Amino acid sequence: MIKKILPTIIFVFLLLIGFTAYNYWRASKPFVYAGTLETTKVIVSSKVASDIINFPVEEGDTVEKGDLLLEMSCDSYKVLSHQIDNDYQRAVALLQKGHISQAQFDVLERNKQDNDLKLEWCKVNAPINGVIITKFREEGEIVGQGSSLVSIANPYDIWTYFYVPHDELYRLRVGQKIIGYLPEAQGKTFVGKILKINEEAEFTPKNVQTREERTRLVYGVKVKFNNEDLMLKAGMTIE
Repeated sequence: MIKKILPTIIFVFLLLIGFTAYNYWRASKPFVYAGTLETTKVIVSSKVASDIINFPVEEGDTVEKGDLLLEMSCDSYKVLSHQIDNDYQRAVALLQKGHISQAQFDVLERNKQDNDLKLEWCKVNAPINGVIITKFREEGEIVGQGSSLVSIANPYDIWTYFYVPHDELYRLRVGQKIIGYLPEAQGKTFVGKILKINEEAEFTPKNVQTREERTRLVYGVKVKFNNEDLMLKAGMTIE
């Protein structure tokens, strides 16, 4: 009897050993995926319609938050400002004498505040620290309200999405540090941190490059990398 079941016992035992060895190999194998780097980019638009009279920055220039990017003439707003200021001063005197109501005065005051704000918008300042990526306009051009003027990217805020299959997600968590490297830079490594793991699966994006065979459904994992030496650039592939 024992001789009859011994082969079965041996087979089951070997199967368990093989399954355990496979799981150990799978858990210990390197986690290698690749993603295309991106930076946080801001497009600065005009809040008023006017002509550009001063555009001192060029593509590639480094700017700090608050630096002047460009200045517009705003001649129409300046002419209107003189009239509004005169009307406002008269309204102050009339209100004190009781010749106009508070509601009438409030309308004139709002007009003045609105025009003063538009005059402030004639000087466009950098909203973030970064590098000028694109100048959409040039000095002398007339721009409309909402027109794109420049784009600024922060080269220190660089990140990518890796797309990971479901059966690899258990190895990842938000806040976890990972190591990325550039093969073309002699394998130089960069410390990254997982910022986000998408909760819903999606089809693999067409531009994704992985070392493993492409998986139909994957989860996006956003990783931000330390880029103090500015070696990482938008568009590079990091593994």
